[in-house]
This record gives sequence, structure tokens and C-alpha cells, in this order.
Amino acid sequence: MSLDRRQFLKQTAATAAGGILASSAGCLQLLGLSGSTTGLRGGPTFQDVRREDADVVVESAADLEAEVTRGGGRVIWIPSDTAIDLSGRNFTLRHATIASDRSDDSSGALLATSDRGRGSPAMSNALFTLEEGGRLTGVTIRGPHWNYTASPVIPGYIPFAPGETRDEREQWRSEWYARGVSMQADSSQFDNCELWGFSTGIMVGSRESPASPSILYSALHNCMMTSAGYPIDINRGTPTIYRCAFDAYRHAICGYGTADAGYLAIECDFGPHASSHPIDMHRIGENESGTTDQSALRWQWCAGGTMLVRNSIIRPTRVVDQRHHNGTNAGPYEPDLYINHNRGGFTPHVLIRGAPVDGIYLEGNQCAHPDAETGIDQSSFPGRQRMNEFGWHNIFTRQNQWNVPFSQ
Repeated sequence: MSLDRRQFLKQTAATAAGGILASSAGCLQLLGLSGSTTGLRGGPTFQDVRREDADVVVESAADLEAEVTRGGGRVIWIPSDTAIDLSGRNFTLRHATIASDRSDDSSGALLATSDRGRGSPAMSNALFTLEEGGRLTGVTIRGPHWNYTASPVIPGYIPFAPGETRDEREQWRSEWYARGVSMQADSSQFDNCELWGFSTGIMVGSRESPASPSILYSALHNCMMTSAGYPIDINRGTPTIYRCAFDAYRHAICGYGTADAGYLAIECDFGPHASSHPIDMHRIGENESGTTDQSALRWQWCAGGTMLVRNSIIRPTRVVDQRHHNGTNAGPYEPDLYINHNRGGFTPHVLIRGAPVDGIYLEGNQCAHPDAETGIDQSSFPGRQRMNEFGWHNIFTRQNQWNVPFSQ
């Protein structure tokens, strides 16, 4: 069964915070991490679908496609020892659930694609599109960049594009784009899953319509392409992101900037490996010209609506030194492949690139940066707006711990 949004928020309000992510069913071992996810953030603690609940069991791409198409609230089970190559396909789930049994000793069924680049099935929309009543639970979804090893630091890191002009660089980048999941309905749900190896892991809503789905108890990592690299990318809508673990990202959560774009990130772990700040919201003017009407959905200085990051761990302590990834323009390597931003540096934990309509609320988090002034930044700020003592507009902090000495 799926919890509706009201039931879920009521339940989470009574849930105590857990520990931090050590690894995820084997795949984060690529980063030199190991351990179990049982009972930890990102761990498989929300498994409410079992094999005996399923309407059908499938083990092939053709059978999966046929059953998904039938819809009707069907639960489609894939055994945990099954790996299905979905290259050349994408799927739309409407009143259908794909389920497996990801757990502390199983990664669940593996659903993989090698598709990438504009026009491919993994970029024309996404590998999976979740519409009304669409759900993915207990599976591992692996994208095309999982074993790309140009980076000596993090598998799957796609570096700055070569080329002398922006158009040349964009042409190169476009051949690497790949999306894992597109969530296009409030009732869509992604839970107890592992997703990795994409330039964008989960896309929420579209430029035309918002969606506020649920993303729960999942590990999203190794989504690290330069100029993309988003485990969660919000066009419009306000997803609930609960007990999810992020690692090896550019921005763990980002947004397009419309007045109805936001997120509720509760009890999450923003892990150590990053190439930029984990928590983000663009302003409209970075993506399109926008309007000068401050009350409009696409006001040019707007940077989202309501964002909340509560009771989470924010520890981007291993930020990639990008000189290791830029080919002939790299310059000399330093002994350490990382820039230690645990002491502040020039990459904050949070960057809001304009003026939120309501605000971003940072409450009860444990943070690696030494203080709020180094951990939070706001840029591209419009004139004649009310600001607080830090020079922020609609950024609110409460009961955060700073300078936490994380081991990673």
C-alpha cells in the first residue's frame, strides 16, 4: 500500500532520527565505503510490499513492459536475484507498482540501462515515468555512467566538457545526459530503492505542471555530471524527501526556481563526496528571461517557493578537486584529490540563487561547515528586499549544529 501525503507527514512527525549512511547494498563500496544500511538513513526500512502481495512475477524486459501497460493497480514483483537490461526501452507506470525486496543483505532486482544522450529512451523522458498511482519500491536502478572511470576519485563522474565555445561544450555534454525516473503526480512514490549512474536521478514535475510526490528511504548516489549531476531535480512541485541518503553528487537536490518549486527534506544524509554544494535552488533568470512581475510564477529573481531541510546530516567533506578531471587543461595535480571544505572553503552546504517566495528553513541539522556564514550562501539577489544580519532574504535557521567533526 502507498501512504497518501497527509498520512505520511503525520507518520514522519512522530518518527525519531536514525543514524547515518554507511553504504547501500554494495554499490557505495565503489567509494571505499562499506557496511549495512539496516536501520540507517537511506536504509530499506519501509518495505510494505512482499512477493505474496504481487499480482504477477516477471523476470524479463518484455514481460515487465506487458504487465506495466495493463495498469489497474497491479503489483509486479521482480525476484531479487534478477537483473534485467532495459536498454532501448522506457516505461510509464500509471496505477502500477514495480516491487522487489531490497534489504540489508540484498540490493533487490537490478533494472539497468546503457542508454544516454539526447533522443535516447533515457533522455526523451526517463527510464521510468511515474504518473498517478505509479510506484517503484525495493529495486536498484542503474544508469549508464555507473562504471565510467575517467575520474580517479568517483566512478561515474563526467568532467567538464571539452570545446572552445559553449555550443561545443553543450554538444559534448548532451551525449551524456540520462534520466532515471520522472515523477509526474502527487500520488507517485519512490521508496526503498537505490538509484545511481545517471546525470539526473529523479526529475520532479515538468515546466508545464507541478508534482509533489514522495521519495522515501532510498539511496541516490553517483549522479555527478558537470552541468547536471542531480540525484533530485525539481522543475515544479514540492516533493517530500524522507530518510534518503545522497553521495557523489554535484547538487543532491536542486530546483528550477519557479514560485511553486520546493522540497521537504527530512532526516536525510547528504554524504561526503561532492563536486559542489548539496542543497540548491536556481533562480528563474539563470534558466530563462523570466518576468519583472514579482507576483508571477516565473519572476526573474524568484528562487523557489518553500524549502525545508530538517534533522538532516550535511557533510560534503570530500569535494572533488576538478583539476584532476579537465584533461589537457588540468594543471598540476595535488597530492590530495579533494578540496577539504569541512573548514568552509568556497562551496557552501546551501546555495539559494535568488529570492524564495516563502523561504528555505534549515532546522535541527548537523553540519560540517564551521558556522552559518560559511555554510549558507545566497546569490543573484534583487534590490530593495528585506535582509537579515547575514545578508539573507527568506533564509531561516534554527537549532542547527555547526562544526560537527564527521569521520568521512
